[in-house]
Amino acid sequence: MNLLKKASPVSYTQFTLTTDNMIESLPFYLKEIGYINDRKFSKGNANNYSDYLMLYSLCHLHFTKNANKFPIAQNEIVVSACNTPLSFVQTRRKKADYIYIIIGGKHAQLFYNLIRTNNCLYRANPNGNLLDLFLGLLKIDYKSNPLMGQMEAGMIIHQLFFSLYKISRDVLAAKNLFPAQETAINTAISYIEKNYKNDLDIDAICSSVGFSKYYFCKMFKDHTGVTIHQYVTEYRINQAKNLLSYSKLSITAVANSVGYKNTLTFTRNFEKIQHMTPSEYRKYY
Repeated sequence: MNLLKKASPVSYTQFTLTTDNMIESLPFYLKEIGYINDRKFSKGNANNYSDYLMLYSLCHLHFTKNANKFPIAQNEIVVSACNTPLSFVQTRRKKADYIYIIIGGKHAQLFYNLIRTNNCLYRANPNGNLLDLFLGLLKIDYKSNPLMGQMEAGMIIHQLFFSLYKISRDVLAAKNLFPAQETAINTAISYIEKNYKNDLDIDAICSSVGFSKYYFCKMFKDHTGVTIHQYVTEYRINQAKNLLSYSKLSITAVANSVGYKNTLTFTRNFEKIQHMTPSEYRKYY
């Protein structure tokens, strides 16, 4: 799998870092890091309340914590305390990549509490800097001078927390929309949900809320994190997943039922989001 802005590491790696009193006095330091493609991955049992996991997914995973199961898409980040078992399972037989780190440090809990969410998930902008930061941690020389390596890692970890904090603030802002904006976005979403089986274009959606195309497209993305086109695509694919799981319709019939006239386009969009074909999804679910 090709990584986005920087070249992927030459090989998979996973190692625990040696620390001492000086390193453990730092605001942030790394306890463990890995670039792996294991189909099943678990953390939590050997860690404690002061350890925190960050995982950048380059594939489609399922994440389980406290008996709650969450789907993870490509370019999503999991951030969780390691005080309870955390498990990750790839939903496709073909192995794919993800990067994880275990963080300690005197400021780790404070910064974690600033960004924590109920589902532990953050949607990363593929064109942003979060993946670069994870890759940067993999490239540090931790052996020749452990303290210097950990200080460099600490600066990157601080940037990670800062970037995730900005994402969490954007989510909070979406929850505090002005009434007119909230009404318009809810109206647009309702319009999509009622008309996803038919031809849907951005002009029609914007007309349904009485805003100009340019203004409303920008407002929609600012407050949902995705474009209108992405929202429509993801909504249609989610409806298709239900049909694939619970009906005996053919793939072509499923595509037509969720608004795709072209089965090939449906299959490509489905695989882009789910990282498996509709037939594979039906087999597994």
